Amino acid sequence: MKPLSHFFSVIDYTASGADDQPAIAAEFARLQEDWVASYPRFVSARFPANTDGSSVCAIVEWASEMDFHNLERVSDNKGRIAALAAAFEHVAAKGARRTFRAIGEVGPTPAASPAKTGA
Repeated sequence: MKPLSHFFSVIDYTASGADDQPAIAAEFARLQEDWVASYPRFVSARFPANTDGSSVCAIVEWASEMDFHNLERVSDNKGRIAALAAAFEHVAAKGARRTFRAIGEVGPTPAASPAKTGA
């Protein structure tokens, strides 16, 4: 396992069904573009949708924890929070944020032999 230094803010948004997931992802992607993506060392925001239709997860990646905290320290927090509140109301969703430090990653390896895969 290789060590990583990236930092992740993960927000779980409720959805009332699979039909609502694209609108939730689009709304919060727009907020990332408007309020977050221009900050130094922002890496990406990804929006996987739960296969049972119950939620959308925003995985916001930063180069480091310090970069994430810099956003919170220097950004227009009042404006960003107001935009978030409006977005939650618009898509009738709730969200819960957690933060994570990356401590390791396993990447692709050469193809396994047929004996290992059972093929």
